[in-house]
Amino acid sequence: MDGKMLLLLLLTAVAAVSEAQTDCSEGACYPRSSDLLVGRTDQLHASSTCGLTGSEVYCTPYQQRKMKCCPCDSTNPNGPLAHTVKEVLSTAGPERWWQSRKEVSPVTLQLDFNNLFKLDNLVLSFKGPRPNAMVIEKTSDNGRTWQPALYMATDCQSSFPGVSTATPVTLDQTYCHSLPPTGANPFQEHTIEFSPLRQYAYVPVPTTQKINDVAGLTGLRVRLAELGDVPRPPGRALSRFFALKEMKVMGSCLCHGHASHCLLEANNKVSPQCDCQHNTAGVNCERCDDLYNDLPWRPAEEGDTFICQRCECNNHAERCHFDPAVYEASGRRSGGVCEGCLHHTTGPKCDQCAPGYQQNPHSQMDRPDACLRCVCNAEGSLNGGQCDDDTGLCQCKVHVEGPRCDHCRMGYYGLSASNPTGCSKCSCSPEGSLSDICDAVTGQCPCRPHFHGPGCQSCARGYWKPPLSEYCQLCSCDPTRSLSDTCDQSTGQCQCRPGFGGRTCDGCPPNTYGDPLIGCKPCLCDAEGTEVCDKRTGTCVCHPGVAGPRCDSCSRGRCDSFPACKACPSCFFTLDAQRQSLSSALKGITPTLPSPPGGSGNLGNLGPKIRDLEDRLNSIQDSVSLPPTSSKQIDDARSQLKNLRDQVDNINNDLSPLGKRPDVSKELDKLQDLLDTLDGEYNAKKNAVGNSINPGDAGAFTAIKNAYDDSTDAEKKVNATKDTVKESANVREDTLDLQKKDYPNNTQDLNKLDENMASRPNLTPVAKKVCGSLRTEPCTPRQCEGEEDLCPPERMLPCEKNSTCVGALPLAKTADADVKEVKDRLEKLSNKITEAAEQFLDTQDTTNDVRQSADDLKNKMKQATNELEEDFKEAQDVVKELKDFLSDPASNLSHIQDVSDWILNTKLPLSPPALKRKLEDLKDLAANLPDSTSIVSKARPQLIAAKKLLEKAQDARDTAKGVKDNVDELRQGFDSVEGSLSDMEEKLQDTMDLADALNNNLTKAKNHLNPAEKTLDDVSSMIAPTKAHMDELKGIVPNGRESAENAQENADNAEKDAGAANQDMLSAQKQLDRLKDEAAARGPGGEAGEGAERLAKLKKDAVALGNTTESMVDALEGKADSLRQLQDEIIQKSSKLEGLEERLKDLLEKLRKKAYDLSTCQG
Repeated sequence: MDGKMLLLLLLTAVAAVSEAQTDCSEGACYPRSSDLLVGRTDQLHASSTCGLTGSEVYCTPYQQRKMKCCPCDSTNPNGPLAHTVKEVLSTAGPERWWQSRKEVSPVTLQLDFNNLFKLDNLVLSFKGPRPNAMVIEKTSDNGRTWQPALYMATDCQSSFPGVSTATPVTLDQTYCHSLPPTGANPFQEHTIEFSPLRQYAYVPVPTTQKINDVAGLTGLRVRLAELGDVPRPPGRALSRFFALKEMKVMGSCLCHGHASHCLLEANNKVSPQCDCQHNTAGVNCERCDDLYNDLPWRPAEEGDTFICQRCECNNHAERCHFDPAVYEASGRRSGGVCEGCLHHTTGPKCDQCAPGYQQNPHSQMDRPDACLRCVCNAEGSLNGGQCDDDTGLCQCKVHVEGPRCDHCRMGYYGLSASNPTGCSKCSCSPEGSLSDICDAVTGQCPCRPHFHGPGCQSCARGYWKPPLSEYCQLCSCDPTRSLSDTCDQSTGQCQCRPGFGGRTCDGCPPNTYGDPLIGCKPCLCDAEGTEVCDKRTGTCVCHPGVAGPRCDSCSRGRCDSFPACKACPSCFFTLDAQRQSLSSALKGITPTLPSPPGGSGNLGNLGPKIRDLEDRLNSIQDSVSLPPTSSKQIDDARSQLKNLRDQVDNINNDLSPLGKRPDVSKELDKLQDLLDTLDGEYNAKKNAVGNSINPGDAGAFTAIKNAYDDSTDAEKKVNATKDTVKESANVREDTLDLQKKDYPNNTQDLNKLDENMASRPNLTPVAKKVCGSLRTEPCTPRQCEGEEDLCPPERMLPCEKNSTCVGALPLAKTADADVKEVKDRLEKLSNKITEAAEQFLDTQDTTNDVRQSADDLKNKMKQATNELEEDFKEAQDVVKELKDFLSDPASNLSHIQDVSDWILNTKLPLSPPALKRKLEDLKDLAANLPDSTSIVSKARPQLIAAKKLLEKAQDARDTAKGVKDNVDELRQGFDSVEGSLSDMEEKLQDTMDLADALNNNLTKAKNHLNPAEKTLDDVSSMIAPTKAHMDELKGIVPNGRESAENAQENADNAEKDAGAANQDMLSAQKQLDRLKDEAAARGPGGEAGEGAERLAKLKKDAVALGNTTESMVDALEGKADSLRQLQDEIIQKSSKLEGLEERLKDLLEKLRKKAYDLSTCQG
């Protein structure tokens, strides 16, 4: 019996070790309910507490018809008479309670959680009069608003009129619960319980929704609305108050069905933080974890976990967010958008390479090395230097070419990121450039002789390009009459000294004509009507529609006044045709007409012409009878002609021969034309009308009147030229005086200048400075002896390095040679940089191989870890089954002994220290693995520095091409560039050496991985025998259990047989006693012999049966001793098995940690 009790105790201990946990794998799970008031006493407040300001006496019933009055003094909260609110805790003690002041109503008890919790049950144990009415309230916003959860009252209609007493059918309904009567003694203890979910049990909504809506709260308040009724005995009245002996707030953290545990704080205080499952996060598991937002968050329900799904970020992000638009667009299958993509990836799922990177053809998109930096030039490539996803090649802009899109196409220049096409087209002038191809950097076109500028569109200094010409011509400015040898590029006009003009400054200034050495005469042309003044003769070339020697009057057919000179209307030309007909008729009548005055005539010839005109007018007047108006017009004309003749005579007398002007002759010609017109008209009229005239002849006289007006205008102009003619005469006299005075001196000065140029200036020093010439003979502009060329070509060789160089031309040639040398070195440097970039790409490939090896090792370790976990789980099951077998009272003791001996004698194939050493070896191998990422990171700044040096070299090349003026500074610049190039080449070589070292390190890392992989295989092989032993043990335990069951059955049968034997023995003893009594009654004789024989036989059988029974009892006692001894051994061996289980746990934990360490050292 003692052995069986011991086995029962063992089974009870094993059952007490294990605890049932809520399973979260099948649906909603909820934490176990605990007292939320524990640890939150300081958050519980009462609106009224007795004795806070001093002692108060309370009287309550005592025994039958007696009264007991006790004080309440809470001035000392820890005193024996204090009844503060902290006394409601279950840990306060049996005789502790909270009590309010007498006759105070209502009183509230408020518990502030300040976090979201789930209320399962509220238990209020009242001491003293139970309240007649109370309200339980909750808040979900930390006390800003309160909602009633349940009304309770002895009489609901009286205490809470208008509140329903029916069971709620929706979650937003509340009701009043009727309290049972208090009985004869209202001061006895009463307990009230409140469960939020219980009162909504019949509402047809999911449990999770009920919990969130009615059980979730951040604060709880109990409002004690009415004091309970108490008896009123004669004498001193009993006290009325509220008293609460114990308050339990049973609940847990609110986890929306996604957690089965709440985290515990100090002093067993329930934490609001849930131990979230289903990939949820947050204090209340109210959201999905950072990388599990592919589906919208939902609270778990019975039968459905609504687990948060992991976003597909290809292992390149640690966070994602849910996008409803993406979710709807995918047909409600996926709405996760990855955030902060790593490893140079981008896109909603981190499935694209970031700008400037391309997909690694030797890797996969979910690998850290999925994207490699593009080697494309960002300025010349599309998409910011991003490579083509399919081909991996650079996508060049329209006018860019090259494998890396780093130089312009032929015929384009100026590679720039801001240019949509990459480069600009060369703007080479078809007339001034030799080809359409320009420099790819500066855009300078190759120019023809005498052209310059980036596009060769301009002529060089001292040249100009005439219109419609394809070549630049020499300006040919007069060296003595111009300010410089340059001229306007478009017109060829030189800058003339004062007193000179013309394109080459070899003539007179504008508005003058003649010979500048003799004296330039002013042109008398009208500025508004003159096209140009002939520089040789001074003749005025008039604008169209303008006539006259000075271009100051309108020509025939122009009726508007000068200078507008608009064309006459068509009627003018009709009258003009009539005039020409009359003129022809007049010529037929008068074949001989006076000749017009020539350029050599004088003003004295005008008198006879005017007198002739008067005679003709008189003849017309005498022969034709005119109307009064016409006669008056003719008289006026004759009077004006007379005045004109007098004025001409006066002018002729006053004007010297030098004052003759060609324009006066033109005026006289006009008068002659007028006379011809009048004569023609007179003859026509004479032939047409005879001796009479009619009013229709007025038109002829109108023509005469117009002619007279023209003559008057001519007279005015002649008068206006009087001062001009006089001024011209004065100017001519002054010019002649100056010519006589200065011309001999100027001629003498010119002769002296010609003589001086034969001896100076000496151009030999200039030749030395310009071309480094060693000439000793003097060289002047008139004569340069010794050599035909100022700078002989055979002496114009470039200066040697580190030597003193004289002459601008040799220096320029040296600078040009230095430019070519720098350009060649830059090209070599660029090729080296390209080679270095390709070497880094090869290094990247090697790094990828090493990473692949590390990943393979990681996968093997992960597989080994999984196998270990499975073996460990299987071992746990075997150990548990073994424990159950050893603790099963039905197990056969001998079998238990055999199993225990086998386990204790079994040796692991590898001891824990040896296995630990293997793990340390793995750790050392992992620690020695080189970090390829850090090596590449160290090399990257060197490559960037090399690129910057290349850019500086390109800038230096550009500067070398642009500098033309200061040759000394140019050489110094080339020296600095040469030093920079040397430094650059050294740094580039260091970078390439670093790349070689990186390759070596990667090779070493690859070699280090092989021992790690071998060690891992050794660990796996060492664990394999352990697994075999476990399998053998698994086979032994069921056999042992079966044997134990058989042994138990045999023991039961043996026990039954022993019991039956004992009963037989007792029956035999009774029968023996009876027989003895009968024998004594009969006495001797008769049947005594037969009875004695029977008695002897029975006695013998009884003795044998007793011996057998005693032997069986001794055997059973021996079995009991063996069972006790074996039980002790079982306990000892069980403890050893527990130690073995702990060792397996430690071993598995170490393997897990080592697998994690190796997986994070993939470098």
